[in-house]
Order: sequence, then structure tokens, then C-alpha cells
Amino acid sequence: MRHYLQLIKYQFNNINMRRYILMALLTLSCAIGAYAQTGTASTPLVIESQAMLPKRGMEDKFEAAVLAHNKKFHQDGPYVAGLRKIDYGPQAGWYVWVMGPVAYTSLDTRPSKESGHDADWSATIDPLVQEYGGTGLWNYNSELSYGWDIFKKSKHYEIWSVELKPKQYYRFKALCEKLKKGYESLGTTSFIVLENNLHSRDGADVGLIWSFNSFDEWQKDPGLKGNYEKIYGAGSWQAAMDEWMDMIKSYDSEIRSIIQ
Repeated sequence: MRHYLQLIKYQFNNINMRRYILMALLTLSCAIGAYAQTGTASTPLVIESQAMLPKRGMEDKFEAAVLAHNKKFHQDGPYVAGLRKIDYGPQAGWYVWVMGPVAYTSLDTRPSKESGHDADWSATIDPLVQEYGGTGLWNYNSELSYGWDIFKKSKHYEIWSVELKPKQYYRFKALCEKLKKGYESLGTTSFIVLENNLHSRDGADVGLIWSFNSFDEWQKDPGLKGNYEKIYGAGSWQAAMDEWMDMIKSYDSEIRSIIQ
């Protein structure tokens, strides 16, 4: 889907409809790949994210400090966390620290001052940070997503922060259900759907993620269109793209590397 929708992205540029949703992209975590949990409608999982810009020239020390902190307090279990680097997009150079996906109860019992967590962060990470960005909470929609295991083994991912037109989520959900079947039939690329828990004016409502391991792989057509039309019939792909254009208000994209 990503390759075919690039044409739509350029159409947004040409008609001045595309708006940057910078902080939403920063806080959209997409931490999913490193973790073993899976959510259901009855047991939803949440992802918390914190955007950070390290001081210039301190990127390596920053990465090492975050990884050491995660090893102490967020290595696995209900507080597992990871680190992502934004390589391309409006906020290239920023990082996103992510905890999750975890149960919502983990937000209530997370490591804090009593465990030494806060002091460790203040002593080892905070001195290396030039600026903190937004903090986000996102639902991981397991029913619309495919390829958790593929994502866990990936090196990079592309992430779209999407603002829907009012009252259009039901159409978005229906399209994602069809797209999931298309990606399942391919079996090579993860397709992850996230939902924003925190509303903001002109902000993202949902997030979409596609994983990849090399930029050569990223630029190639994965073959989704052909598989989609095998499932839903000739002309179904164009109908899906028309549906997408009609329900979307704007979106932006980034490419990130999985540091941990």
C-alpha cells in the first residue's frame, strides 16, 4: 500500500492539503517490534512514547545511556522499553523512547523514584538531552495489524501519522481489515495499526507502520496491489485508493531505525 499511496502524498502536496503533524509523528511510538505481548479487544495494550533530541555530537553517548537505563529498568516484562531514531522526515535527528506495548496497568506500577529509576534517568540521560518533545499514548490494534514477528526482526520502519476527516474511522477500519488480508497473503511485510489516545487539534488520529530491512527493499514494490485484486477482484485496488483519498484529511511520514 505504501508505494501506491506515495502518489496520493504528492497529490496532497500539489493541492496544499498536506499539513505537517510533527509532534504527533515524534510521539507515535511504534515500539512494537521488540516485544512479545499481543493485545486483543478485551485486553488492550498501550504504547507510551517520549521524544528527545540529544545534544549535538552526543548521539552515541545518548544511545548508550538509554540502552543502559533500559537494561536496568525496562529490559523485559511489563515495563519493557526500546529506542528509535528518526532518520528521515521533518524531525530527522530526534529519537523516540518507547515503553510497550504493555497492559494499561503498567502505567500505574511503572518504575519510579522509589526504585531508583528517576534518579538514574536524571543522572545518566538527562544531561545528554538538548530538548524533550511530546509524550504520547497509543493503542496497539492487534485485530487490524499483521506481522508482529516480522517487525521484531526488522531494522527499519516507515511510519505514517494520519489525520482522518470527522466521523470516518469506521471507513478507515474497514479498509485496514482488507489491507491486513492483503499483507497476510504476501507474508513478507508487517502492517501495524495504532490509534491515538490523546486528541489534539489538527493532530493524528491513527498511525500506520511498515517494516523493512534495507532501503533497497523499501524502494521496491512489495506486490500488494496484485494480491489485493486477487482477493477482492479487478478494480478493487483503485476503489480502495479512492476510499483512502475520501476519508483522509492529511498525513505525514518518517523513516526510523530500531536502535533497540
